[in-house]
Amino acid sequence: MFEYLKKNKILMVLPVATAIVFCGCKEDEAAASAQTQEPVDLAQTADLFAKPVQANPLTSDPAAVVVRVNGEEITRGEILKLVDASMQRLGGRVPPEQMQQLQAQMYQQFKNDLVTKKLIDAAVTAANVEIADAEIETALTELRGRIPEGQTLEAALTTQGTTIDELKTNIKNDMATRKFLEEKTVNVTEATEAEAEEFYSTNPDRFKKPENVSASHILIKFDETDTDATKAEKKAQLEAIRGEIIAGTKTFEDAAKEKSACPSSAQGGSLGSFGKGQMVPEFELAAFTQEIDEVGDVVETQFGYHIIKVTERQDAGVVPYEEAKEQILVFMSGQKKQEAVAEYIKTLRDAATIEELSM
Repeated sequence: MFEYLKKNKILMVLPVATAIVFCGCKEDEAAASAQTQEPVDLAQTADLFAKPVQANPLTSDPAAVVVRVNGEEITRGEILKLVDASMQRLGGRVPPEQMQQLQAQMYQQFKNDLVTKKLIDAAVTAANVEIADAEIETALTELRGRIPEGQTLEAALTTQGTTIDELKTNIKNDMATRKFLEEKTVNVTEATEAEAEEFYSTNPDRFKKPENVSASHILIKFDETDTDATKAEKKAQLEAIRGEIIAGTKTFEDAAKEKSACPSSAQGGSLGSFGKGQMVPEFELAAFTQEIDEVGDVVETQFGYHIIKVTERQDAGVVPYEEAKEQILVFMSGQKKQEAVAEYIKTLRDAATIEELSM
């Protein structure tokens, strides 16, 4: 995945129905996911402490109405629910001392997103966008196919406190919104090869391929109440697991599914591919120095004890234009559509009555 292919965020305000099923399955506590998740860039986080001290919205009354959009209310609780879900997906990727700062930033972002969602929902309702039952069933079938082996969609929904009927409603609303917004981009022209070539030549740093590895791990997690004695027991437990893997009595993947405390256990411990700077230092050092397919020694990080297996290593380099071309075209065409959607959303906000009532 090239550096320029970062996810566009204009449509992040839309409630993707599948998220309630897979919440927490893709992020892990070692700052990477099973699908090469972008790291949390805390260096870009605004300094919230430079502002005057105000009531903390994260601990204030969740029933309080914080903003009104054309007469429709948004409560603090609605925002906090989204913040909590995001923090769960991030797992241990954020150091505890920076947790509150990031939560506050998320709170403001989600409040803004919910305002936009109210406006879009009203526009979709007014447009009377139709979604066929067959489309919803197709989406459900795809969802069922993504459920990890041994689990069911119904069980996954139950753990998230929702039902099949609620999921169908979410899917229908999500589809209607996407169809509605796609109609706003029908006149947007696709990116040309000349534009792609110019983008490639004027953004050389974006096509550098840093050294990266693909790895899996097994985590025995620390608890706040752990003593030196309990930590020693946990390390011995992981040493025993490592011994079983090396002896061939158990595969790394099976051991991860059975014993790892990381969400990546569902993928046999796989963290996907990651570069330097995406993991905590102790984890990174081990991952970038181990031999391929070796089960390394126990590594201690702030999250707990890990054993790591590196499955692939790629040297640093530059992506050739011909290899990057198709993805550049898709990216630039998507950017044009995102800009069109963003402009439409701006017209909705400009015409709306938005009352900020509290934090």
